Amino acid sequence: MKRTDLLIDAIGKIKDEYTVDACLPKKRIGRKSIKWLGLAAAAVICIAVPLPAATALGMDEAYRLLYMMSPKIAQTFKPVEITCESNGIKMTVISQKINEDEGSFYISMQGDMLDETVDLFDSYYINCPYDSVGHVSLSEFDDVTKTAYFVVNVKTMNGEKIPHDKITFGIRELIFGKCDYEGLIEDVDLSDIPKDPPTMQNVNGRGWGGFRVSDEFDYNSLSYLIPADTPLAEPVEGVTVTGVGFVDGALHIQVCYEDILHTDNHGFIEVVDRNGEKVFSEEDSHYMNVSFWDEEGVNSYDEIIIPTDSDDLGDYVLYGEFLTSTGYKSGDWEVTFPVE
Repeated sequence: MKRTDLLIDAIGKIKDEYTVDACLPKKRIGRKSIKWLGLAAAAVICIAVPLPAATALGMDEAYRLLYMMSPKIAQTFKPVEITCESNGIKMTVISQKINEDEGSFYISMQGDMLDETVDLFDSYYINCPYDSVGHVSLSEFDDVTKTAYFVVNVKTMNGEKIPHDKITFGIRELIFGKCDYEGLIEDVDLSDIPKDPPTMQNVNGRGWGGFRVSDEFDYNSLSYLIPADTPLAEPVEGVTVTGVGFVDGALHIQVCYEDILHTDNHGFIEVVDRNGEKVFSEEDSHYMNVSFWDEEGVNSYDEIIIPTDSDDLGDYVLYGEFLTSTGYKSGDWEVTFPVE
């Protein structure tokens, strides 16, 4: 999104009580001649509460708008808040360590539903008053107190020392209850693979990969299995094998990952012999994988496509490795703390 679009979007979210009438005198400019963009600009000029003051009052949209325009000013007026709570989970700044142009900050998150698999789900943000890079890692988990400890690492881009300003760290989503699964999927019988299964096209593609795929790949150039009403197998909760069949001279294997935006369910599946050895080499078979959404945009399908003319796969079996989760929580966790 362009900077102008972000500005207009933020203006549109400012509450009415913090703005005054932006209309110009009718005698000078008629209603029909006032452009929408002009109204947006007038709204900026006529904000009753100045952005720095609104930021100091804790108005989120004003802060985001000001941070977009001037990170240094936004952080100057951002109130210090070293602890917060949302949806039954409390976040607290524990300690910090500064070494020239690098800083590490110790953050805790405590809640009865959390476990040692808690993941920030790539929903965190680090706002500094200077150009920087940063990342977050899980340090440890205390099962007795149900507390997860994270290390937030920040480094200045220009190599200068981290100044004694304020940093804001926030999180929007958490997942937990993560489980790893790997093993044979023997419920799927490869001795009787359909040679003319029902197929579909025009899928809502979301990703692809493999040795046969080019940058010009067109999702609609292929046919895909229609998911079976009754899954062929469910190797782990949230993952089902929904189809196997030969389509256009290739073996298709379809897997459904449930509600991935709240579970991050993912993995892979392949054909192996009884000793667990791969039957089709990735490079030799030039197989590919296509991911697409269901009609509701909730569940994601992976369709593994392996070019092969062999229909004698009765001695083989499917093998899968999957990562799933059973816990999800959204919230508004944000702390702002001074660098000392």
